Amino acid sequence: MAEETISVIVPVYNVEPYLRRCVDSILAQTYRNLEVLLVDDGSTDHSGAICDEYAQQDARVKAFHKENGGLSDARNFGIERAGGRYLSFVDSDDFLDARMEEVLLQDLTRNGADLAIVGYQRFEQSGEIHPDALQDPVQMLTGEDAIRSVLLTEDFGVFAWNKLYKAELFQGVRYPKGQMMEDQGTTHKIFLKCKKIAYRPAELYFYYQRADSILHRRTLKFYEDKWDTGLRRYQDLRECGVCPLENDAALLNILEHCYPYLFRDARRKAQMEQFLRTFDSKALELVSPSSRRKYDLLRRNRWFYARLFLWKNGPAAEEQ
Repeated sequence: MAEETISVIVPVYNVEPYLRRCVDSILAQTYRNLEVLLVDDGSTDHSGAICDEYAQQDARVKAFHKENGGLSDARNFGIERAGGRYLSFVDSDDFLDARMEEVLLQDLTRNGADLAIVGYQRFEQSGEIHPDALQDPVQMLTGEDAIRSVLLTEDFGVFAWNKLYKAELFQGVRYPKGQMMEDQGTTHKIFLKCKKIAYRPAELYFYYQRADSILHRRTLKFYEDKWDTGLRRYQDLRECGVCPLENDAALLNILEHCYPYLFRDARRKAQMEQFLRTFDSKALELVSPSSRRKYDLLRRNRWFYARLFLWKNGPAAEEQ
């Protein structure tokens, strides 16, 4: 295997308690030819200083400091400065199995793929994680296969991380600045460019579930962005004619979560109502029984569905 450079892009914002664990796991990779781009996105704690410390200690590390623009903006900043043939993303509170980048590159190159994916483990305490064997064989997918999977399952996720990309896949593709759920609005565009994708289920990426994370707070903006990015993906895939039933099923799942929080928003309510009028009922065969029950109640009585959902799940969190 030729020693091609992998550019590992790490957006950093106020993650002082977790950053060393993350960067140490990247620098400990068995594949050594790395360019590590630490993008300090206007941190107000000591995260920026930690980035500089690593850049001084290891020539593979580059530290950048920029005004706060959000996760997407930091990723885009790294993409535009990456020099490697391949790109990898790591969130700064997560960490990697030491074999991850090597396994990804081997799976990509040996199979002539455009993109490689490994599995991931969620954890809240470091003691919960366990090293995974590499016994599961590599599965080869088309871009359409991969889209179908992320629409219906969480097997390998819509996330930017746990993947290795040929850098040219990002020509003309960037993450949407200022939006949450940015991966949902971007990953399908990458998959559409791929002829071959290699997927190994081995769980080599460790995804930290922080109680104070943005996704756990579920603010009104979370639901607005979840709907907006989901709708854009839905429209993109409709235009391409890709996975029509799976596409309907995926947007229905998003709508069921978002409708109770957004039905007072005239523009977004009109979009949701338009989708419910055109939704293909055959897609109900692809959703869970609970989702089918939600859809039936939503179809019969929007007001009661919204009230019942909010009673069970609570209002959106306050913006911070």
